[in-house]
Amino acid sequence: MKPGMKLTILLISGVIIWGSIFFAIGCGNNPKERAKSVAEKSLLACVDCPETVRIKAVSKPDSVFGRDYVTQDEQMNIAMAMLKINQKVMAETDNMENIDLENREMTELMERQMSALSVLRSLVRFDDLEKKEQKPFNGWKVKIEYEAQSESGKPYRSEYWFILDKDATCVVNSFEIPLL
Repeated sequence: MKPGMKLTILLISGVIIWGSIFFAIGCGNNPKERAKSVAEKSLLACVDCPETVRIKAVSKPDSVFGRDYVTQDEQMNIAMAMLKINQKVMAETDNMENIDLENREMTELMERQMSALSVLRSLVRFDDLEKKEQKPFNGWKVKIEYEAQSESGKPYRSEYWFILDKDATCVVNSFEIPLL
């Protein structure tokens, strides 16, 4: 091989290697991209059967200020989703008069709904909305809509919310909102 050819190959190899390193560092330092990646990995750690998860949508990472994770609009959307689930439960159980505890799909839906409502109550602020002062940037919020199967093999659809720290390296809070 000619000496000029060796030098050319070494230069091209060096550019590729160093370009890859700089690209990895550049992408790795983007907290928004990291937030999505960490949230998707966390989702698989949170569900009973991760091999059945089919991600339908991932939100753009949104800024979180203080502990106000859920906006007024999001509260209304969650309330509407819970209302639809409540209507389904009431219709299928004759207003809770005929609960079939053997119906795993219904009992799992009710468990997910109760868990979501409990988390929502702990996150919603009832402070005076007029006095709302801007809180400092605290992290990121990513929502993932997905379909999966429960431990009993029943299919379900949900949205999992992940609240991450400023650097988007760890999840500080997460919760599931069941969907129909």
